[in-house]
Amino acid sequence: MKKMKKFFVFALLILMSANFGFTQTSTQSPSVTAFVQGAKAFSAGEWTSSIFLLRKALSYPENFNQDTWYMLITAEMYAGEYKNAFQDCETFTQNFPESPYDSYVLYHRGRALFCMGEYEKSVLVLSDFCHQFPEHEMYPSALYWIAESFFAAYNYEDAELLYSAVVNDYPDDAKADSAQYRLETIKQAGREEKLLYLLKETGEEYLAAKEEYERQLRLSGIETTSDARRRILDLQRENSDNERRILELEHEVASLQEKLNGEVAKNSDVKKDTNFLLLDLKRKAAETQKLLNEKSREEM
Repeated sequence: MKKMKKFFVFALLILMSANFGFTQTSTQSPSVTAFVQGAKAFSAGEWTSSIFLLRKALSYPENFNQDTWYMLITAEMYAGEYKNAFQDCETFTQNFPESPYDSYVLYHRGRALFCMGEYEKSVLVLSDFCHQFPEHEMYPSALYWIAESFFAAYNYEDAELLYSAVVNDYPDDAKADSAQYRLETIKQAGREEKLLYLLKETGEEYLAAKEEYERQLRLSGIETTSDARRRILDLQRENSDNERRILELEHEVASLQEKLNGEVAKNSDVKKDTNFLLLDLKRKAAETQKLLNEKSREEM
């Protein structure tokens, strides 16, 4: 941006000198006043005020020229108004196709697209700039912003090539230090990716080994800790069920024994009555036989 500002200041000085000469002979017109105020705000780095005043100046037909438009675009880039800057670059190109500012405006378009997150479009515009103006003072900066677009899109391989070109081919450029920092960042990212890859591979190998070990244990009939714990719980439940069944059977046995004892007692009483009846019948039979014998003797 400093290089562009220097280029513009030279043209600005010419314009202000002409305006100064004009003011020596007559009162400044509103259009001249608006332009001079916008130019002063620009020189002071008051970007918001400069943008407002330069747009006001452009409302006058005599200020609708490449110098005023280019100053406005530059102020918008400094102020971070990238969308407006991009649109004004389009307007500039349509109205001043043969302007000496044309290369700078093309560069601004590419950088504005980058700042808007349009990385692919930014690469196309800045690549076009590099193709058209390989000896331009903004060439290394254009390479840097192309690399930044690749970096933002995680295309570290292409980004690294362009950062290296800036560092090696333009070591004195303002972007060289930033490019070197990015190179170190990419190297660090590469180391981190390798570490993550190794951790992932190690983790997968561990899981595979664990699964294989457990499979071998199952095949050999040896239970794992979890399997043994589960088996113990199953046995405990089974033992509990068996104990409950034994208690139930004991109750049934006791009940049956009680019934059996009752039946035995009942049968014992029946047996006693039967024996008594048999003895009574035998006694009566003996008495009957005795009477029959006596009667037989009497008849004889």
